[in-house]
Amino acid sequence: MLIGGCLVVLMSAAASYLLSGRSQRQALRMLDEHEQFLGDAAHELRTPLTTLKLLTESKPKPEDVQQTLAEARRLADRMARLVTGLLARARMQSGIAEPERTMLRLDQLAEAVAEEAGDPRIVVTAHPSVVVGDPQLLSLAIRNMLENGLTHGAVNRAAPVEVHVAEGRVSIRDHGPGVDPVMSASPFNRGAAGRTGRNGIGLALVAWVAQAHGGNASIEPAAGGGTIATLWLPPADITVGTPTDARR
Repeated sequence: MLIGGCLVVLMSAAASYLLSGRSQRQALRMLDEHEQFLGDAAHELRTPLTTLKLLTESKPKPEDVQQTLAEARRLADRMARLVTGLLARARMQSGIAEPERTMLRLDQLAEAVAEEAGDPRIVVTAHPSVVVGDPQLLSLAIRNMLENGLTHGAVNRAAPVEVHVAEGRVSIRDHGPGVDPVMSASPFNRGAAGRTGRNGIGLALVAWVAQAHGGNASIEPAAGGGTIATLWLPPADITVGTPTDARR
């Protein structure tokens, strides 16, 4: 009986030790993720905050006031999206939250994001496509892909950025200089350096959203020049429910 009691004590001590070690590992992981969030946020917000500061300190001509205000709103919206995306990633990576699983029309979602962007260079061709996913995270990914195409791929104000949606796939084609050979092996890696500077968190969030939905993301050269960025999601089983209207 004494031996049995000792075994119980030893097993309890071992279990406590293992649980303690697991708790410490979880705490360290959450601390690392917290530090990564702060580092990403500080890096990504530095440039738009500096630009916003310069805009607010400038004295635009009366005819330029509306344009300056529009630019300030655009920068503020971009910073809000960045923070929202980083917070969502941090919460899900730490296990605090899970992606929403809603059956939705990916084509409607992409059309809504393109319309919200309000850039005349965006041309959308969309076919009905039903997927299961988190509407906010998917909107964030599509918006980041669009922003990347508009920023780096539109060589002039007339060059279109083409959005094509079909079969769980959102492809965004630009007419810029094409895939940077230096970044071709890791186009979604945060901090990867190339001829146009370093990758920001935007494309890294696209890859993370794809992975969180069991899909993938890719960037490839387009025939005739330019780049095609693609977000692919597994198709939904439309026999088990009705998709929500993603335009709401």
